[in-house]
Amino acid sequence: MNVEQFFLLLQNYPDDSESALVFVRFLRAFLRIEAGKEPFPAVEVMALIKEHKPNIFYAMRKLSEKDNMLAILTGLSMDPQEAERRLQSIYEGKGMGR
Repeated sequence: MNVEQFFLLLQNYPDDSESALVFVRFLRAFLRIEAGKEPFPAVEVMALIKEHKPNIFYAMRKLSEKDNMLAILTGLSMDPQEAERRLQSIYEGKGMGR
């Protein structure tokens, strides 16, 4: 997964419902691309969206009523500081740190 691209999304898009579709497209693209490669850090990504972009997360939650993939993703949870540490570790090339 391109963690750098995810961090750029977090920095560059406002926390509003219009931005939710950008994040959904990002998630869908990487779920398709990353299948068969290293595990997609979905829990970590969703924890940071929930922490840093609560309005986007809420919009995704609303969309999940008609989308099973989003329902699963928005149901994931972990400590946001741990999630950020793990994603930073991936970004720096150290793997998942598990």
